[in-house]
Amino acid sequence: MKLFIKTVITMTMCLVATISFEQDRTNREKLIFSDKSEILMNAVGWCYNSTLGEWIDYNNVIEEEKTYKEKFKLLTGAFLMSRHTQNFISIQTKTVIFKEIKYYVLIVEKWDGQYKYPSIYEDWYEYKTMCGYIFTETEYNKLNNIIDVVSLEIPYQPVIMDLRYEVYDEKVFLDKIQNNLDFKYKTEYMFPVKKIENGNIRFYVPDRFSTINNVDFNKQYFETTFDNFSKIVIK
Repeated sequence: MKLFIKTVITMTMCLVATISFEQDRTNREKLIFSDKSEILMNAVGWCYNSTLGEWIDYNNVIEEEKTYKEKFKLLTGAFLMSRHTQNFISIQTKTVIFKEIKYYVLIVEKWDGQYKYPSIYEDWYEYKTMCGYIFTETEYNKLNNIIDVVSLEIPYQPVIMDLRYEVYDEKVFLDKIQNNLDFKYKTEYMFPVKKIENGNIRFYVPDRFSTINNVDFNKQYFETTFDNFSKIVIK
């Protein structure tokens, strides 16, 4: 009897092992970027300084202090930009097809920074990040007909590559996009854009804005010409 049971157990284990080996091992289909826009490289960041009663402007960053134009000119660029979330080095749109649906990814290269010794606020250093903001086609198409203010909602967690620790790799970036597309949930990220009377475009880099009411185009924004902004719009 014991021999019979032992034989049955052995045969069962062999059968399970055989079935396991026969199961298909299929990798998921990889995303690729299909369409891509031109690259937006510059826009003027404007901020109203209520103490001075003046509008302060810098390239590619929103900053209210005037001192970087006077006393601290050498600190403009990476240092100044890394201290504000509203900054960018370049902005471009690319598209992907996921489960037969087209999505638009606004890719923002920007400066970030932090203190090496945060407890005593010493040794600030800068580093680059690559951020991908994923839009549905319906949301993205709002850019094709901007009347006054539009706000593009971002229903997917942004993809962020910290370039302190890794070299930008498009395949890795696409894998991160694919992972985030699998887990849709409500976020507070928005991309606010406004067209003014002379045709220029004012906008913010995508960020957490719980509602469009938290965006104040009367106090700060990036501004550029319609043609320059249109570089990132895929028709």
